[in-house]
Amino acid sequence: MSVFKVHLNYPGQQGYLDFNPATASPGFLGNQMQPSIQRTMFCAGPNLIYRELFDGQVFTDCNYWKQFAVPQTTPDVAFIEVLVDDGSVFSPIPGENTFPRIFSPYTVLSTDTFATNFIDIVGTLGGPTQFLQITNLGTAATQNVQIELNGSVGAVMTLAFGDTQVFNAGDLSVTKLAFDGGSVNTTLQVVMSIAVQCNS
Repeated sequence: MSVFKVHLNYPGQQGYLDFNPATASPGFLGNQMQPSIQRTMFCAGPNLIYRELFDGQVFTDCNYWKQFAVPQTTPDVAFIEVLVDDGSVFSPIPGENTFPRIFSPYTVLSTDTFATNFIDIVGTLGGPTQFLQITNLGTAATQNVQIELNGSVGAVMTLAFGDTQVFNAGDLSVTKLAFDGGSVNTTLQVVMSIAVQCNS
């Protein structure tokens, strides 16, 4: 998910709209450079849910909102600033809204447990996997790793050294991976595809 800031006017390109009355004092009308609590607008999000945008508001959502920011549009019509870009793409075609994440090498120590070494896929990346490939890069017969899927004690698999496990689209959506190193250290390569999730 990316982070955006609302700018309902860009001074220098669109001019000033009004003073911020919250910054007013006796003999002073307020500051035009501060976000005004009087300036709001409604804009339809990618799911056709209208979001009310307040000048200066910061919100987290998918990169649908980048189309309203510079350089995707010109400063004279832009009303969004991108603060953090997660690098994902947004397409009006739902099947195209996926982005890759690769963890390689991913270290699993002999002292690791499911509670101490895990990847919270939904919490970190915003959605479950559409595709997942885990490869044990170990080269010794003792470098096996236990992998717990989706936080379920009933879904624990052993990935032997040199082996690869693949979950294709439609097989299993994985929300969390947890690792137990057993008796020795090893490294993994974790490749996943995540569907873009939009909040509006």
